[in-house]
Amino acid sequence: MIKLENISVNFEGTQILNNVNIHISKGEKVCFSGISGRGKTTLLKLIQGHISQYEGTVSINGTELTSTSAKQIRDYVSWLPQNINLPVNNGAELITLLNNDNKTSEIEKWLQKLGLEPAILLKNFKKVSGGQKQRIITAICIALNKPVLIMDEPTSSLDDESIHLLINVVNSLSDTTIISASHNKLWVNNSEKVIEL
Repeated sequence: MIKLENISVNFEGTQILNNVNIHISKGEKVCFSGISGRGKTTLLKLIQGHISQYEGTVSINGTELTSTSAKQIRDYVSWLPQNINLPVNNGAELITLLNNDNKTSEIEKWLQKLGLEPAILLKNFKKVSGGQKQRIITAICIALNKPVLIMDEPTSSLDDESIHLLINVVNSLSDTTIISASHNKLWVNNSEKVIEL
């Protein structure tokens, strides 16, 4: 489903990735792991077409990533960034911003599986913890029902109990291809496929 072939990326003379070849099948749960600076987040951004200067080819569902196909490819993908700064006050406003009010009940279902009550969608983001906010965004991303879910450090604000709940949720998404980048040993050890960078 996703192919990265002979990928090399240089930033200001520094080699971030060198001749990387990765094939990810539909429904695979893949984690990029490794120390900081090895190109994990770069790969996640590259797959979405957010990096234009690279060598090699990227394709999703047989469509090669180019400047003209990037928007089409992004339609396949939901994205959970590591740093979440949003122009809304709460989860309910975010759902409306994304034109997904019709999916509120599904989002609430995923919230409960992630250990949160649906009422948290109305709580101001300034009054929720980083881990709660992360799980709210995760539930919304899952409910988008995109074929690919990309997660950058999805456990960074979670305790072990919340990480276990997230692992269970991710493993239940049998048709969704999930690509993550993480340092967390619990997450890495429970990933279906780990690619060390």
